[in-house]
Amino acid sequence: MSLKKIARNQSGDDVLALFNGISPRILSDDWTVYAKQDSYQRMVEGKKAGASLTTYSLMEPSLFYGFATATFASACMTETTFFRLLTAKGVPIRPVEEGLRADLRYTEHEHGERITIFYASEEAWSKRFRDRSVTDEKGVSTTVLRRVKEAIGSLLGSEPFVWMGNKDLDDNFFGLAGAKRLPNTPHGLNSFQGYHNVVVVSALNPPPVHFHFMETRGISGEELRTGCYRTAVYQAVMRCSIRNPADENPKRVIVMDRDTADWLADLFPGAIVEPLPGTGMLPRKGKAGRPRRHADDAAKARAYREGEKRKLLAELDAINGTSFIRGTYPQFVEQVRAEMREFARDENPYLKGDIVTPFASPSAPATSGTVFRATYDRLPLDHVDHEDDDVFIAGLRDLHTRVVPKEEAGVFSPAHFDPDKASETFHGLANVTHLRGIWLDNDGGDLTHAAFADLFPYLRIVVWNTASSTTAAPRWRAFIPTSHAMSMEVQGLILAQIVKVLNRAGLWGKRQIEKQAKRSDAKPRLCHGFDEGKFNAASMFYLPCQAKDPADSFFIDYGEADPKRGPLDLVAWIEHCILDLRPEPEPMRPAPAPEPAPPKVPGKASEKVRVSESLQAIRDALAAEQARSSAGRRADLVEKAVQGWRRASRGDGHAAFFRLGAALHRAGLSDYEIEQKLRDESIYAHSRGERRAEIKGILKSLSRSGSFRSRR
Repeated sequence: MSLKKIARNQSGDDVLALFNGISPRILSDDWTVYAKQDSYQRMVEGKKAGASLTTYSLMEPSLFYGFATATFASACMTETTFFRLLTAKGVPIRPVEEGLRADLRYTEHEHGERITIFYASEEAWSKRFRDRSVTDEKGVSTTVLRRVKEAIGSLLGSEPFVWMGNKDLDDNFFGLAGAKRLPNTPHGLNSFQGYHNVVVVSALNPPPVHFHFMETRGISGEELRTGCYRTAVYQAVMRCSIRNPADENPKRVIVMDRDTADWLADLFPGAIVEPLPGTGMLPRKGKAGRPRRHADDAAKARAYREGEKRKLLAELDAINGTSFIRGTYPQFVEQVRAEMREFARDENPYLKGDIVTPFASPSAPATSGTVFRATYDRLPLDHVDHEDDDVFIAGLRDLHTRVVPKEEAGVFSPAHFDPDKASETFHGLANVTHLRGIWLDNDGGDLTHAAFADLFPYLRIVVWNTASSTTAAPRWRAFIPTSHAMSMEVQGLILAQIVKVLNRAGLWGKRQIEKQAKRSDAKPRLCHGFDEGKFNAASMFYLPCQAKDPADSFFIDYGEADPKRGPLDLVAWIEHCILDLRPEPEPMRPAPAPEPAPPKVPGKASEKVRVSESLQAIRDALAAEQARSSAGRRADLVEKAVQGWRRASRGDGHAAFFRLGAALHRAGLSDYEIEQKLRDESIYAHSRGERRAEIKGILKSLSRSGSFRSRR
């Protein structure tokens, strides 16, 4: 039965009705549906063990295409997951005009001084923490929730209050005549404004896997907790007399954790935050030490990720002469450049030129690696110019036709080595100036190259046999082109993320398996087979050649016939990989006493670090020249793509139009620029209407190209 028939369910079948939510979204171009790969594979293979499938559906901005504007209404709009997801995709969301805002009761809360917000615990609130056993002052065993309930009763006494809690709590949970329960979705209700006290004991955390999935979409755990839990707390709080700005009675709000109390206090300037009396024996988080630099661990992690992201993008700018962040932080890029190993010569800064990578031609911004005649040769045979991914891969394919011993095949490293950069080595880490492309060596394991390509359905992956490969025991190498040259640190981050994807698919490295095997409860593990010793930035790989038995040879380009696959987009991967990075814990030691400020000298201005006008002029000229070079290369690539499209033969329009979009994407055009260019070029199509109708789908496919996201 087709998915369309399941979605329509014209006969009203009860079983098909179970799929009413998911089937229309799978069919829709305006929704993207995700599933865990291993669970999906078990379902496809009909395996009953662990036969549950969890899906996640995200609404795409394309749902609003065709509308001049769309208006959304929500309390705490910028805190909602909806807002965070759309803005993460680059969708502009702006406040409405004053005419619409004038109809609102208020846009900011006043009279916060009337509100006291009590919190029960320092710990994040959850059902697990709520049900934890504790011992009171008399040594009697109780639970956190029971202790909190007693503290609330002692504070409010006979005063009436409204409360909201999980469904597993009885309506008479508090056992007090003045306690009135709120619906679990109380949005917009005005019938409780006579109450001046409100209590929220709900625990509304999504399951852990939900947090992980949303992190891959750019939403941190703290942002998700705010969007799911704290905004619901706000809705409950706004049912009481706080909703009426004219009500002058003092109000008391009781929430379960301090982070939520502080978040609410930010919405009500002047509100007082205090611990709930009677909960002093509850578990408390944190230790004595230096004052916190961030509001909480989530804020600390978020600040660290942003700093690391900016640093890695600065490394790409320094190596490629690009402007991912140079235009915004030019001095920061120079600071990062001065600290990079790639620009050091025997510990001294490497100041020869503004960028490391030589420009071989307008369309070749960096070399793609170094060739040696043999592994232990000191000097390279050649530095390979990166003209084009197709040209480079064609060269690998030509080499693969050779019938030579492995030792005579030559070796290649994706790193560019400068022998003069270090005195003691010729092609070690100290000699690396940059890398381009990801190379992997698979010595045989449970992972086939086809399965590896399936794990990364939007990457172009080229694989070929090693000299010792056989049909019974295949061994292979893989090459993944990258959008730019990269630093050693970026390469390490990319490789770590690839390993993480393999681990999630149930595939482990030999070292990981050996470590896990020492545990008494260790389970059998599948091995991915990649040589982790080759994850070193200075690693070398034998160039392609035929296997000892030519019948065992293969060379496959996953992406040659699939325009949806593209080079690994370093910027996009940094944006996603950075979410996995966490700051080191701050050392727990007392903060040093602040040094006294130096006395001010009358008439003397405070000193600032300044750049001389002549040096700044040189920097500006270099930046302008790099911008002109980049613009010229982009214009050449766009013109080449357009001419290829216009020469397309009748019957090839669908594929050629997609190739045009993919080429514009590789040239660096934004989604908006690609859309406009495709609309302009559709007039050269034999079927103009069909090509215009394809634009939205092309943009959606291109957004995945070069990413590591799962197949839809």
